[in-house]
Amino acid sequence: MAFLFARRYDIFDISMEAAMPDLLIRDLDPGLRRQLEERAKAHGRSLSDEAKSLIRRSLAVPMEDGLGTRLFSLLPDSARGDDLVFDVRGGGVEPPDFS
Repeated sequence: MAFLFARRYDIFDISMEAAMPDLLIRDLDPGLRRQLEERAKAHGRSLSDEAKSLIRRSLAVPMEDGLGTRLFSLLPDSARGDDLVFDVRGGGVEPPDFS
C-alpha cells in the first residue's frame, strides 16, 4: 500500500513551485466586469489573462508616495484641511515624566 502511495507522488509534481494560487474577487460590480470583458475581447485574451495583465501593469508602476498621499491628492482643494487639529481646553498639557 505504501508503494502505491509513493508511486502517486512520483507521478504528480506537488511541490510548492508548481502550485499556482488563485485569486477570487467577490461582489465585483457588474459594470466593472463588463469593462474587463470588453478589454479582454479587444485584446484577444481570456477574462483571467486580462485581469492578470492589468494587475501586472499596475504593480510595475513604482509607488513614489504612500497610499495616503495618493488618496489625499485625489481630493479637491476645497475638501483638504487640517481636520486632525484639536483645540485643547485649559491650555497646553505637559507630557508625563516617566523617569
